[in-house]
Amino acid sequence: MINIFPLSLLLTAKGSDVVIEVKAGDTYDGKLELLDKFMNVKLTNVKHTSKDGNSFHGIKELLIKGNSIKYFRLNPDAEKKAQEEAEIYEQQQQQKQQKQNEQKQQRKAQNQKSRGKSYPQKQPQQRR
Repeated sequence: MINIFPLSLLLTAKGSDVVIEVKAGDTYDGKLELLDKFMNVKLTNVKHTSKDGNSFHGIKELLIKGNSIKYFRLNPDAEKKAQEEAEIYEQQQQQKQQKQNEQKQQRKAQNQKSRGKSYPQKQPQQRR
């Protein structure tokens, strides 16, 4: 199983629909436009539902501060996309590591060859 960090998962969900519940209990359903490292979020075409579920509002653009977010609900396609990207990234890292190991082995072999060569010894000079 491949580990996916939460921020990476959310970054792959950019452009897709998400539902965010904030700590106050209100929910916001909209398209994820921007996300930063503090999980501050910009949504567009938002449907706001109040905590009690009696009040609904349409909002064109909305910014939500990361520390007020209780949870994200993502589209299942975004999760699949994140999983695929994580697998590709892991394969690339494995290939990179394998290449580095091969280069290391080649350098080691070259060093062993060069150590095996005999170089002419300098004759000590006699002092007069």
